[in-house]
Amino acid sequence: MTRYRPSLTASILAFLGLLLLLTWLLFSLLAFKTAENDLYAQKGEHARTLLKAFVSLLPDSIPTYPEGIIPPDSQASQYIQKLSEESAFSRLTLLDRNGKPIFSAGQKGSDLYAPFQGLANSTEGGYIRPDGSGIVHLITVTRNGEAVGKAGLLLSLAPEKARLNRSRQMLMAYFVLDFILLLGLGSFVLSRIVVKPVNRLLKATEKITGGQYGQRLTVSGSAELARLAHAFNEMASALQNKDQQVAEQMTALEKANSDLRQAREETIRTEKMASIGLLAAGMAHEIGTPLASIMGYAELSAGEQPDNSAIQDYSRRITDDCTRIDRIVRGLLDYSRPRTPGDENADVRNVVLSTVDLMTQQGVFKQLNLRMEIDEGLLPARCDQHQLQQVVINLLLNSRDATPAGGTITIRGGRDGAHIRLDVLDSGAGISDESIKHIFDPFFTTKPPGKGTGLGLAISARIIDGFGGRITVASRVDKGSCFSVWLPLAHVKQGVEM
Repeated sequence: MTRYRPSLTASILAFLGLLLLLTWLLFSLLAFKTAENDLYAQKGEHARTLLKAFVSLLPDSIPTYPEGIIPPDSQASQYIQKLSEESAFSRLTLLDRNGKPIFSAGQKGSDLYAPFQGLANSTEGGYIRPDGSGIVHLITVTRNGEAVGKAGLLLSLAPEKARLNRSRQMLMAYFVLDFILLLGLGSFVLSRIVVKPVNRLLKATEKITGGQYGQRLTVSGSAELARLAHAFNEMASALQNKDQQVAEQMTALEKANSDLRQAREETIRTEKMASIGLLAAGMAHEIGTPLASIMGYAELSAGEQPDNSAIQDYSRRITDDCTRIDRIVRGLLDYSRPRTPGDENADVRNVVLSTVDLMTQQGVFKQLNLRMEIDEGLLPARCDQHQLQQVVINLLLNSRDATPAGGTITIRGGRDGAHIRLDVLDSGAGISDESIKHIFDPFFTTKPPGKGTGLGLAISARIIDGFGGRITVASRVDKGSCFSVWLPLAHVKQGVEM
């Protein structure tokens, strides 16, 4: 047998019968508001009359500040002195045509511009202060049809508020008992038939909003609330099913997006490596033959004059530099190939010192200040010393090109956890935020055409990555840049510390 449930309409009508008892309170409040408006209107009219009387007593010539003010012995001043005896009088101020006060009178502690606060650009008329503490009336003073000043009068509404407060207290005394009785009865009825079921629905809805779709409800009360609970349960079931479907689709989409990003990055990387590989192969072919000739002539020169130390030194230098060129070309060729860390160890301090000495003899650092701050006794790093030298040369040449004459280049080296950290700092022009995002991309350069290929940093990053290390850059425009290289210590498991 179906349990009878009264309709929500019947429940509300029953409760409205109780609320009708409170109708007289609404009429009382309406009357109170009407009385308040009437009192304020009377106060505003009183302020307008007083202010017009003051303006009528002003002299024909209104002075301007600071040349003149309204004298205290004038009729207008004497009128205001009598007016200030009223308890409601707060402040009267007269401004000249420039908005400067030329007369003001009021209670102690009140602001000189009190009548105009928030109303400096307002037209004539009466206004109630935003805080309801007083009423203001403004009048524009004119002479010969021209505005020569503005007068403002502020009267306190404290007497009217006190009168209204007394009326309110009397009103409260009449209905407080009836209000308590009706409130108690109304609260009980509403709680039983509406509030409790609605609160349960509300809490369940909040849990649904938080993602807890397993909420189910059975509520008491009217038939409409019972149907609402049933609809809520169906909605929760539908949401739970949809949430499962969405979760499955999101998982599939995330996996697809991840695969797409990986494939895109791999495609871009492959294209870059292919282009660099073609370039490197061409360079190796074109440079290899003349390079071999140069090395051959150097050996012949050394063999023809074995006792000439200068010739022997020049020949050795030529051979060493040609060998380094050959390594650079082969390193560029290897850039597009996968690289795995080797077992070589290098003394980072000796590599840096020898590289700086080599570049100093070639005049690379003319008109620049070079500082070395490399710790002595620095442990060796797991890297190839020739490739590390190539990285140091690239970084120093970049710093030299970015640093103006008289600037400073600093090389710092020390241990940083399981790594050797090498910093190359300069006081050059710095790198913009937009350029720094691509600074290690192949063929990206900020140098003018013909001054750089954009491969130095790309090759350096590739070399360091092959060592199992990392290279970063920090820069500020017009302040300088700092390239930092982390190399794994020898005989330490690889893995870059982040």
